[in-house]
Amino acid sequence: MISENCIFCDIVSRKQPAYIIYEDSEVMAFMDHAPVELGHVLVIPKDHFENIFEIDEERYHQVLRIARFASIAVKNFTGADGININQNNGRCANQRVMHYHVHVIPRFCSRNITWERKSASSDEMLDLSTGIAREMSAIIE
Repeated sequence: MISENCIFCDIVSRKQPAYIIYEDSEVMAFMDHAPVELGHVLVIPKDHFENIFEIDEERYHQVLRIARFASIAVKNFTGADGININQNNGRCANQRVMHYHVHVIPRFCSRNITWERKSASSDEMLDLSTGIAREMSAIIE
């Protein structure tokens, strides 16, 4: 089930470009185009669920499984000291895209996080997505 006017559904259906690091029949993971830290990944169900209140339990568990693997891959590739896993539900909870998603954000002890979005060049995004995808493949196989 794809929703019109949803940027993440457009990514799933390839109407919008994304740096995809993982994909199976139910779940997709890709680089956040405006990362909090370089290496910031989003994990989504391919079917449209607005938030945690709508997603079915099976897909919820599938998304969390891939978020765990993405966390390991991001940490390994970026050399991060830790990982933030974040998930917002509803506009007042700071959910900006109304398609259930999990943020995987690398953290470095030497940097304070400001939660401000950064920009990344296409070369940086390609390098990060290729390296993290390679790490994901090694973890999942």
